[in-house]
Amino acid sequence: MVDKFAPQSIVLRNDSAARAFEGLEREVKIVRGGGEGAIEVRENSLSYFADLHGGQKTGWYFDQRDNRALVARYVYDAASVLDLYCNAGGFALQAARAGAKRVIGVDSSEAALDFARQAAVHNNLAAKCQFHRADVFDDLERRIKAGEAHDTVIADPPAFVKSRKDLNSGARGYRKLARLAVSVTARRGILFIASCSYNMSLVDFTDQVAHGLSEAGRSGRILHTVFAAPDHPVHPHLPESAYLKGLLLRLD
Repeated sequence: MVDKFAPQSIVLRNDSAARAFEGLEREVKIVRGGGEGAIEVRENSLSYFADLHGGQKTGWYFDQRDNRALVARYVYDAASVLDLYCNAGGFALQAARAGAKRVIGVDSSEAALDFARQAAVHNNLAAKCQFHRADVFDDLERRIKAGEAHDTVIADPPAFVKSRKDLNSGARGYRKLARLAVSVTARRGILFIASCSYNMSLVDFTDQVAHGLSEAGRSGRILHTVFAAPDHPVHPHLPESAYLKGLLLRLD
């Protein structure tokens, strides 16, 4: 493999909390070249920055690549896009390039937001983009009180259901996120909401999103049901590999 691809560095991210269930050590190890600090990632004709050594998961969420491109197709010349849990700016910068006049990214990680800001400058999109550090639920409550309405709202949170025991609380989390997100989405706007929780099935996730919309007094139609990009295939004997699901809705 090394001879074929000649990678500059190889970083083993064996730091998942799930390793504890197997009695395995958690570690991050560089086995070839460097690996610390930011590297450039090219996706859908844009450049991003990621930290392979210290960033979340592998440093970049490749599984949402196709979904970021899909959401961008619906942005057009939207006046405002709100990207919740924006991480390093994956959805936000695609929306800015697609024609959004203003893009706001919200995340709790200042390190990830720094990467998003760097990428916005690098791609000549900084004039359109703002990135704020905040708890997403608190931020949404504030925006609702302020009467904000955004043409496109994106919500790609971390897993709310990490094990079966979290199913009930996680389901309430997705319902609440949908209710708050739709409350700051303009009439006839677009909402994209995703879940990377394997234990939350697509049927249950869709049900929680529907309940969230109803609680907000809104309705809409699902235009696309999406999953991970093809480089994250589902193994027929490993149902956990079918973890990512997302809904793109046009709201009334």
